[in-house]
Amino acid sequence: MPENICCQVEKAFDRLENLRQCNLPCEEMTANLIAELSLALSELQTSTIEVLEQDEALTSSRLALEEERSRYQDLFEFAPDSYLVTDTESIILEANSSASNLFNVNKSYLIGKPLALFVHEEDRSSFRTRLVQLKNGTLIQNGDWELIMLSSKGVAFPSSITVEKVTVSREKSTELRWLLRDITKRRQQEKELQKVDKLESLGILAGGIAHDLNNFLTVILGNLSLLKMYTREDNKAFRYLQDMEKAIKQTRNLTRQLLTFAKGGQPLTKAVSICSLIKEVSAFALSGSKASCEFLLSEDLPSVEIDIGQITQVISNLLINADQAMQTGGKIKVCAEKLAVTEENDILPLRIGNYVALSITDEGVGISKQHLPKIFDPYFTTKDQGNGLGMTVCYSILKKHGGYISVHSVEWEGTTFTVYLPVSSNKANQESVDNTLLLGEGKILFMDDDESIRQTAGEMLTFLGYQVEFARNGDEAVKLYKEAWNLGTPFNVVITDLTVRGGTGGKTAIRELLKSDPNVKAIVSSGYSYDSLLSDYSKYGFCGVIQKPYRLQELGEVLSSVIREK
Repeated sequence: MPENICCQVEKAFDRLENLRQCNLPCEEMTANLIAELSLALSELQTSTIEVLEQDEALTSSRLALEEERSRYQDLFEFAPDSYLVTDTESIILEANSSASNLFNVNKSYLIGKPLALFVHEEDRSSFRTRLVQLKNGTLIQNGDWELIMLSSKGVAFPSSITVEKVTVSREKSTELRWLLRDITKRRQQEKELQKVDKLESLGILAGGIAHDLNNFLTVILGNLSLLKMYTREDNKAFRYLQDMEKAIKQTRNLTRQLLTFAKGGQPLTKAVSICSLIKEVSAFALSGSKASCEFLLSEDLPSVEIDIGQITQVISNLLINADQAMQTGGKIKVCAEKLAVTEENDILPLRIGNYVALSITDEGVGISKQHLPKIFDPYFTTKDQGNGLGMTVCYSILKKHGGYISVHSVEWEGTTFTVYLPVSSNKANQESVDNTLLLGEGKILFMDDDESIRQTAGEMLTFLGYQVEFARNGDEAVKLYKEAWNLGTPFNVVITDLTVRGGTGGKTAIRELLKSDPNVKAIVSSGYSYDSLLSDYSKYGFCGVIQKPYRLQELGEVLSSVIREK
């Protein structure tokens, strides 16, 4: 009851008492008393209405506050990030569902526990230092910081932490409010980006030397191929020539390894039967090895879209590594199966589509946890005589194929590398191996800016039975082609270098040639290119491709194929 109403009622009772003591006539006393009581009751009724209205407003406000508190409690409870409230000693007072999931415990288990209990031993000291600074107000910078945390099962994971010190006025106490995020996926993405950066740096080096080196090798290998043709197989010199050719091929393979790091060096893909390739490469890579191979290959494996040379290199590297991991011999298990990727994810960074998963497992010494994250880094090796490029080459090749490579290893138990190759929309052609030198006839226009290559290629083409004319750049090639066309003595095939320093290359030349002769037969040749044209040459109007350096047999094969093509 309001205070003024109480006072009025008390005054009314006091006056009533006074009236009784004054011995006034009963009628006069009663009238005065009724007047006083009526006034008090009227004011009491008015105040009661006001109190009821105030009570209704307070009830409405209380309900609204409860709804608001419930809403904020739900936001706290069901937030995707992990939230904790602790005292200044890091004793957990509140936790949301995400926090209990993060640490893999019930929420009730967290309450009353020190947060330091879930910090990895390596970071516990820095955690306590930061806690003291927060408590004393001596923390200079209070941004995000990272710690290695532990789940209830002892599994370590990197975490990003934000913490704020808050004073609760009604309780006159201080709380710490924590936001924790598991950044395992972010760390994985950062590592992938670091790998890409390292590969790009290596690619700059590769791109700078590959073109010139392959030009030199083209001259050497071409002349060596010719020299072998003039040497009898029973001649002692023939064996030396074979050894030289073998060394040049190894150098060529090394150059192509370097090209896999570069921005160019795109794979020349086609549909290939992976089962046949696996068995062929295994027989060669493990020749003379103490290890045996067990094949578990699905019978209905689809063809894969790959560059045979590059994927052969990947499989060979993995098999040789598996063999070297088992110095006393053992079993290498080679498995291949279909895999459908239905959604993109960070664990297996592949586009949605169909793949063949090829795994190679050894029974060797395994890879230590310390070395495992570095296994695909350039120049990283655990071998005394390794160059540290084998696994990096594999990683780069598969990335350019739209595939991926992963590794799982347990020390002293073995290692499994799994290669993911995109399925081809075409069927693989069954190709026969034929080492016969394919001779021919006709006019060839050969364009290259390197005089030594023009001279060597001229000798090779003449040996194969062709007439040859030369151009130093695309403009000269177009001019010579038009002149021969107008004279009625057209060229049967044009061979153009893709890139010409300071001049018109093959890409521009083919456009001009197609204007003059839509049926022109042209072969593109290159030792290195930043362009993806080599992997899709027919789209630009070329009928064939030959990569530098090439042997006499390879030149004969591509010419024969293009000339026969209608």
